[in-house]
Amino acid sequence: MTKEERCRKALACHATTLNCAQSVLCAFSDRLGWSDDQCAALGSGFGGGVRYGGVCGTVSAAVMILGLLYPHTPENGMDGKRRATRLTKEFESRFTAQFGKLDCRDLLAIGDLQGTEMTEKLNVDAHCDKLIVSAVELLSDMLDELEKE
Repeated sequence: MTKEERCRKALACHATTLNCAQSVLCAFSDRLGWSDDQCAALGSGFGGGVRYGGVCGTVSAAVMILGLLYPHTPENGMDGKRRATRLTKEFESRFTAQFGKLDCRDLLAIGDLQGTEMTEKLNVDAHCDKLIVSAVELLSDMLDELEKE
């Protein structure tokens, strides 16, 4: 699936009442080997910044995806833990470079949210849709880079 197809899928999921986290998770269901229903179930409680304005659901979903694809397990020990930490911080850095914030409450307060290139290409206007598409784009790019390592 291309990056654009992932972004379109995430938008379509969000349009069906799925929250931001669920929409991002579903956009990567093929990479995870999960069904859309399983992705939606995992992300159920992460909308609205875990329902209190905390970390944006798009960020939570991206971190979950990174953890599922590059897990820290007892078998990989401290190396796995260091990698998981590095990947989480890298995604957070990319997201904050784009938006300046990580928390849902703070992101919702931004008046004219500037999304990534894909938001422009897809003519995305809605606030949370910009966050969803941007997170999918940022994560897609990051995963492509990781595959090349």
